[in-house]
Amino acid sequence: MFGKMNKYSFLIFALCFFLAAAIIENGLLKKHPETHLIHDFQEDLHENERELSARLGQITALAMEEEFDGNFSGRLKISSRLLEEKGFGFLVFKKGELYFWSDRSVAFFDTFSALPEAEGLVQLPNGFYLMHKEEVGEYQIVGFHLVKYNYQYENKYLGNSFFDDYRLPGEFEIELNEPDSFNPVYSTEGNYLFSLKPKGSYLCTTRQLYFPGVLYFFGILILLFYFRRGFTDSTASFFIKLFGLAVALFLVYWLHLIFHIPKVFFYLDFFSPSVFAYSSWLPSLGDFFLLALFFLFWVYHFGIHLNVDQLKKESVLSRKTIGILLLLFSGSTYLLIHFYIRELIFNSTISFSLNRITEISAQSVLAIFAVGMLLLAVFLLTIKIVDNIRDDFGLGYLVMASLLIAVFLAISQLISLQRVSAAALVLFVAATSLATLFSKNYLQRFTLSYLIIFVSAASIYSLVVFYTTTTAKQRDEQRLMAVTLVAERDPAAEVFLTEMQRAIQIDESIPRLLIENEDELVEYIEQTYFNSYFRQYDVRFFVCSGSDSLFIEMDKRMAPCDDFFEDMIQTQGIRITGTNFYFMDNMNGRISYTGWLHYPLSSEKRGISVFIELNSELFFEGIGFPELLIDKSMAKPENYKKFNYAKYFGGELTDKHGDYNYNFYVHSYLSDDKEFEYNRWDGLEHLIYHSREDNYVIVSRELFTVVDYLISFPYLFVFYFLSVLILVVLGNRSIRRSSVSFDLKFKIQAAIISIVFVSLLVVALATIWYNIKEYKEKHQNDLNEKLVSISEEIEMRLEDMEEITPDVVDWLNRELAKLSNIFRTDINIYGTDGTLVASSRSEIFSRGLVSERMNSKAFTEIFENFQINYFQPEEIGLMSYLSAYKPIINNTGEYLGAINLPYFIKQDRYSQELSTIVVAFINLYVVLFLASIIVAIFIANQITRPLVLIQESFRKMELGKRNEPIYYNRNDEIGSLVKEYNKKVDELAVSAELLARSERESAWREMAKQIAHEIKNPLTPMKLNIQHLQRAKGRGQEYNKYIERVTATLIEQIDNLSNIATEFSNFAKMPAARNQVFKLAEQIQKVIDLFESNQQVTIEFQVNGLDYIEVNADREQLSRAIINLVKNGIQSIPDEKEGKVKINLSRQEHKAVISVSDSGEGIPKELRDKLFSPSFTTKTSGMGLGLAIVKNIVENFSGHIRFETETGKGSTFYIEIPIWEG
Repeated sequence: MFGKMNKYSFLIFALCFFLAAAIIENGLLKKHPETHLIHDFQEDLHENERELSARLGQITALAMEEEFDGNFSGRLKISSRLLEEKGFGFLVFKKGELYFWSDRSVAFFDTFSALPEAEGLVQLPNGFYLMHKEEVGEYQIVGFHLVKYNYQYENKYLGNSFFDDYRLPGEFEIELNEPDSFNPVYSTEGNYLFSLKPKGSYLCTTRQLYFPGVLYFFGILILLFYFRRGFTDSTASFFIKLFGLAVALFLVYWLHLIFHIPKVFFYLDFFSPSVFAYSSWLPSLGDFFLLALFFLFWVYHFGIHLNVDQLKKESVLSRKTIGILLLLFSGSTYLLIHFYIRELIFNSTISFSLNRITEISAQSVLAIFAVGMLLLAVFLLTIKIVDNIRDDFGLGYLVMASLLIAVFLAISQLISLQRVSAAALVLFVAATSLATLFSKNYLQRFTLSYLIIFVSAASIYSLVVFYTTTTAKQRDEQRLMAVTLVAERDPAAEVFLTEMQRAIQIDESIPRLLIENEDELVEYIEQTYFNSYFRQYDVRFFVCSGSDSLFIEMDKRMAPCDDFFEDMIQTQGIRITGTNFYFMDNMNGRISYTGWLHYPLSSEKRGISVFIELNSELFFEGIGFPELLIDKSMAKPENYKKFNYAKYFGGELTDKHGDYNYNFYVHSYLSDDKEFEYNRWDGLEHLIYHSREDNYVIVSRELFTVVDYLISFPYLFVFYFLSVLILVVLGNRSIRRSSVSFDLKFKIQAAIISIVFVSLLVVALATIWYNIKEYKEKHQNDLNEKLVSISEEIEMRLEDMEEITPDVVDWLNRELAKLSNIFRTDINIYGTDGTLVASSRSEIFSRGLVSERMNSKAFTEIFENFQINYFQPEEIGLMSYLSAYKPIINNTGEYLGAINLPYFIKQDRYSQELSTIVVAFINLYVVLFLASIIVAIFIANQITRPLVLIQESFRKMELGKRNEPIYYNRNDEIGSLVKEYNKKVDELAVSAELLARSERESAWREMAKQIAHEIKNPLTPMKLNIQHLQRAKGRGQEYNKYIERVTATLIEQIDNLSNIATEFSNFAKMPAARNQVFKLAEQIQKVIDLFESNQQVTIEFQVNGLDYIEVNADREQLSRAIINLVKNGIQSIPDEKEGKVKINLSRQEHKAVISVSDSGEGIPKELRDKLFSPSFTTKTSGMGLGLAIVKNIVENFSGHIRFETETGKGSTFYIEIPIWEG
């Protein structure tokens, strides 16, 4: 389709795409796209409001039934969809008191009177909800529908986004009580609900931006087709065309960067500097991809149109010198792309760890595709260069030249950069050697085996670069992390201390307790302010008045209390802004803070100071603080999760993180006294940072192993293979047009691979499912053991109680904190009414993530269905976790409440372990599948090898030649077939001899008739002239003249007989063809050069990019045939008509087609059937054997000749010749 389009058609198409994209982009970014979004939002909201009313009506109808016994949970369980669908929640109040709740996310109201009076939008602690009410007798029923989450903070689990049904950006804000604002939203009844305030860098969804982005990208692709057609049609020199193409591509890229065209690109994640940024001219992954695409496009045209003969004409250099320079250029491109691939890995947050497939993102796929395009470009360049210079070098010399160039480039790198890109140079030598080893014709056609070899080389190189560069990057991260850990600070602690400062300043209990009871003061501050996050800190309190002294254990002396802490704060403290707390930079291997609370009291002249020391616990093994409760700005960097680390103070371990078990004393690890030292043991690489004296930090990371490479190779190989296959098919018109045929070998391979694939897939899915099930059961059993142990501890204290009193609640809060650290799980205790009694993690409730009500389903199972224990998955935001429940029962069998273990503290670890199991099995089965493909190919080749042998024998079989029998000794079906074949070969030889004899006799009879006919024609006038001469004898002077005239006639007729004899001799005794492999286009050009001096006619030759096609034929005979056709064409053109002969070279599957067209008068219909007969001619003299000879020549090398003609317009002769494929 594209081949028939004018180049300006591509430009017009590209401009149409750009225009369409620009119109859509303008509508999304500059006009008011939010108007359409808000309109759709209002419609979706009305639909959900009607759904809320319908569900509320069903619950109301239930309450109105006469036989209804008040058991909402039991009756509504039948219609679980009514209650359990996300986004809807219901509360039932009985006589004003909360009686039933379907979802604890909305159960923030204990009484009906606490609800807002008006229906509409209400703001709960965790979001904005649409609220409707109904009253039935003593019941008040309230329905809620979630519109938008609205948490106090955000992190990877909690986001203030709109409910899933609404396609609005999360940046849009909800404004209450502003009916006159720009975007009011109304209920189905027309009542004002709230207003939407668009905010953010753009006022549409990211999904909307992708559509114009894709249009722009297709416009760029079509623009490249325009550049390609302009490059092909240009008559400028090779280097000028290349330079012009490079300038055009650079101009497109420059306009894109400088003027931010298209602007929509810069709002997409692919073009975000947060993903990748190298410099101002390479600021994003999307730009890297565009440069890779442009580079591939430029190199493609360099390779396709490279012609060393033409370069030799345009320069004074020899062919070998040009070849060496081209190889040097090729090697330099390998170094260039190697540099940019490394920078892509170094300066990005993209994961290239294919052995951890769950870490691969869309950005990873685009980056790897860009790397693949760069490798395809340099491979294509190498192949084309080698193809052009192979004849000037021997195979060994070409490989040696590539080695010498690689050494030269390595030395140049070493001198200028002090490093060598060994992987890139090895790949250059390997690619050059592979391109050299394969025969020319093998390179010119598309073969899977050839593709597999180069894709394998690209995959191996990519993996080496990915993992070596990632290792170097991680080493840099190790160094940075080690230095940072020396003076590590705790962002979350500092935020909590800032919040704490505000509460302490207005806390009136502290000054009162300072006077009344210092011991109670310490307990009060610890329980009130340091009972949650700061469990992982060793907290110590010092109350100092002006006269108090402090014993300094290190110095064995007494010192004034106030002065000691003031001096310490001044020398080591860094104040936390807005607080009286200080970070202590004391290099003690722990994270330390000191607080200074000063209270001026009348009883003390200098007042009283309370100093609070916080030191992170040594080897804290407690529960820690879940990321669910920390703002994303307070969370530790992600690289903390990739590394293990240990901190040593005075040579002894003070803190560690991760699963690796470090020694208590650091000296067992030391082998040198360097500041930074790398060591390897236990499958990890450890960086030991010596900060000062006996203070050390060790940061450890996992090493990449051979197994990682083996696991990663199949993924990368398949990705590269499919990508290149798609590019080749899309970019090669002949492949697209060729018919697809499936031979027996392919069918066997496909059958084996399909069976193995299906079998492995079923086994893999079953194995993964079983292992996930087993792991979940193990996880549940572990949780159950914790639940039993904790419940025994609690029930031991509560067994004699009839109810949980306030005094017991205080004890429970303290006890739960201890048990929580021991068992590493959070613990909640609920009363028999489902209300929270005590919790080890009260922030979950105090921060409004959920209400203080028990999960309604668990409440029903424990208190109504009397389950002994109950497990169910639960969610808070995007965090899913397993939650366990167990009733608390006293000695008399009465229920006191229920224990709940929400096991989300280790949810990240659980998810990671689960994904590790899945990835391990996926990796295993991918490797097995790739191995099965190799085995399938091998087996199919073994099975079909005899059939291929038979096929080759049949292909070589010719009449009139000796056909060799097939030697096959196995006694199977193929053996029987071979025996029959050999039998038929012998029979065919006999039949061929008889047929040849018959054909020879027939041919000679026909030839004799033809010769007799042709000789008889001149003999008749000769006889008549001689008879006339006899009758004219004796006429004197007239007789002599008559003799002369008759003699001339006889000589002319004898010459005709001689010409006839010569032509028949040539036809009968054509020399045997001396076939050889040669490039067809070059030979046709030589024929055309013979007619350069002919001024009467213009000869055009169109190669169509097929100058690489080779055939196996006799050069001289083929030239003779084309010359004959060209001469016939020239002679068929009348003098008054413009002479024009056009020769065109094309390809049809495995055949090359030469067409010779003239602008003559054409061939009359009555003569067309005799065109290739030996006696046919349209000229006044000669036998007309030219076309017969042409046909004979063409058929001698298995070709075919045909013609098309139109009277008055001219004729076209087509010669079809098999392409040489080795």
